[in-house]
Amino acid sequence: MRLSAVAVLSVAVTLFVVSFVSLLLSGCAASLECGSWAFSGTPQSAFGGGLASVPNLTSAFTFTPATCGKNCDCNTDAMIQMVWVYDTDQHTNLFDGTGDFSRKDANNWTIDRVDGAGYGWYGLLNDGVTFYPGWNTPGSNGTANTLYDYPRQPNNIVFYTVDVAVCFKSKACQNRILGYYFWSWAVDNNGTARTLFDGTAWTGLETEFQNAVTSWNAWAPNSGPETDPVTGQTIPNAVQFPTFSDL
Repeated sequence: MRLSAVAVLSVAVTLFVVSFVSLLLSGCAASLECGSWAFSGTPQSAFGGGLASVPNLTSAFTFTPATCGKNCDCNTDAMIQMVWVYDTDQHTNLFDGTGDFSRKDANNWTIDRVDGAGYGWYGLLNDGVTFYPGWNTPGSNGTANTLYDYPRQPNNIVFYTVDVAVCFKSKACQNRILGYYFWSWAVDNNGTARTLFDGTAWTGLETEFQNAVTSWNAWAPNSGPETDPVTGQTIPNAVQFPTFSDL
């Protein structure tokens, strides 16, 4: 079968992106990991012109400070997620909502929250205290912090995600980063989805995460009212993140 010039270009871009990830993985050291990750999620292809999806995806981190030679009791650790989505047909980045676009960083990574969510922590409701269990069940020392995701994407998409486990509440290590996990998948022109890579993130993505947090903090004070899609609670504007650093 002969491919059109556009189709050939789309394939070439996809291969370039996949090769770029492989190159990064081969030449970079692993990022901080003060515990262990358990990831589960297999991309499902689109049928009948629908959206390819990863149903019931879970990304779980269990904090064990001895893993990285630390000693800290974290009462609550939770997730922050950043994403990068690229349309290989239109050669542009895509954003899931108006907020995702408005808070993107210079490299088009963005903290992933639904429109109306005023906090950047994944699943944190607008009361600033409660995590919606359908999105994130927080953890603690030895207890898994689990993110639940249900990504759906159209054809010709490359989708990168970094999940970051951060201590949410602690006397000793609040706002310290505990670990990073990278997962990715792609959807081709026929709606066939496949995993590109999932595993421990690599050095360099820590800086990208800090850039995405900085972009969130620049956007938040001027976001306007945010109405929680789960509870309906409205706050005057999104809330800035505190300063984060590796444990």
